[in-house]
Amino acid sequence: MKKIALPLLGLLMSTSVSAQFDLESNLSDAEKLYGLSKFWSEATYNFAFFDQTDVNWDSAYQAFIPRVLATPNTFEYYRELKRFCALLQDGHTDVYAPESLYQSSFFIRLIFMRMGDKIIVKNVAKVDADKVPVGSELLTVDGLPAKVYFETSVLPYISGSTEHERWNDALRSFTYPLRDTLQSQAMVFLTPSGEKVTYHHRCHNANTTFVHDFGEWKRFDFEMLPDDVAHVTINTFGDSEVVGDFVAKLPELKAASAVILDLRGNGGGNSDVGAEILQYFTDQNLLGSVWRTRQHRPAYKAWGDWLLTEDITNLDEWPEDEQEWYHTSVNTALGESWYIGDTMHFVNQFETAQITSPLIILISNYTASAAEDFLIFADGLGDRATVIGQRSFGSTGQPMQFDLPGGGSARICTKRDSYPDGREFVGFGVEPDIFIEPTINDLISGRDIELDRALEYLHQKK
Repeated sequence: MKKIALPLLGLLMSTSVSAQFDLESNLSDAEKLYGLSKFWSEATYNFAFFDQTDVNWDSAYQAFIPRVLATPNTFEYYRELKRFCALLQDGHTDVYAPESLYQSSFFIRLIFMRMGDKIIVKNVAKVDADKVPVGSELLTVDGLPAKVYFETSVLPYISGSTEHERWNDALRSFTYPLRDTLQSQAMVFLTPSGEKVTYHHRCHNANTTFVHDFGEWKRFDFEMLPDDVAHVTINTFGDSEVVGDFVAKLPELKAASAVILDLRGNGGGNSDVGAEILQYFTDQNLLGSVWRTRQHRPAYKAWGDWLLTEDITNLDEWPEDEQEWYHTSVNTALGESWYIGDTMHFVNQFETAQITSPLIILISNYTASAAEDFLIFADGLGDRATVIGQRSFGSTGQPMQFDLPGGGSARICTKRDSYPDGREFVGFGVEPDIFIEPTINDLISGRDIELDRALEYLHQKK
């Protein structure tokens, strides 16, 4: 069983991005140094993805010592810790500032998305829709080209396993440099009609309504579409009640001509919950990801440190057990010794599939963690399901959580998952069978292009 929490994914459909801050509180130098050292040390021995970064972790630690000691308050200190954490580029590795620093929430009025190298307005508050229409391209922020602004002012603080994850998070956090509702950012947009407009964006203490309504979040939703196609939306595997929700709809699902399982907003939870649902579509047992975690045995590290200083040229002449000792010691010294866990599997309680109609799975960049484990299970069923959408989040694992000075906390990913055959998906995302990318016209109209493509695909397969 695996339980994963992704706090950021809870904000996917929220416009509350930050808060007004306590800029007076300050930690002692000893506390600041301890917090940095604690994070560095825990990552050094436990982080599972150093090979996917190009950081020299020890050098980075030394470089950040004067940076954290120079911070004027606790708020800025935690910004530096976030920047340090972001060097690891992992979606299950984060630093969380103390809640006491946040004095009140404030809300944004723009939602962005990337289209190629362009940053486009995906949604906008109704009160500003005439100024900055949906589909407008962001050109500059405070005089900087939009891409440069994000690369210098936001992305350095974002921890994420994939480029699309980091950019999506950065676009949600575009107000990162702001400290209160009085400050604003001068933005220049190119509207869909070709007009350049300047818009001064600031945050607000009250939420507002948007052009495209987000709708009420539900853990489970069900609707019958034309031609008896069942559309099932599951937005979390973190609540076992969704299994009961699903089972309650079995009569309709069995009678449906096809099932579209919508996981586009599913940020994960418990992998077993997803497996409980997927088993209804097959008579096979489910084979999921294989996992491994780093292991550290101090005596082997001591031997390995010594062996790395020796000029050994006849290793192939050593007895087999001594060669094994050599490799274990050196790998431990290099931080590359691994414990290989078992392969996740789930025994199907059904001898025959309960739902035999075609299965479509919709995914997006926000399909994450245990929802990605669901996709690994489905991949093992061959052509039982067709996956449509965009690459998944690209991050799963088991975070180790610990406290930091002043009431903050952090987590570090200690577990590395891959397909049973060794293919990696953390750091890349699960690829859909049919890739769909919205156009500006799709954004303006509010069209659900993934769902439309699924219906089109089913019609073509008749």
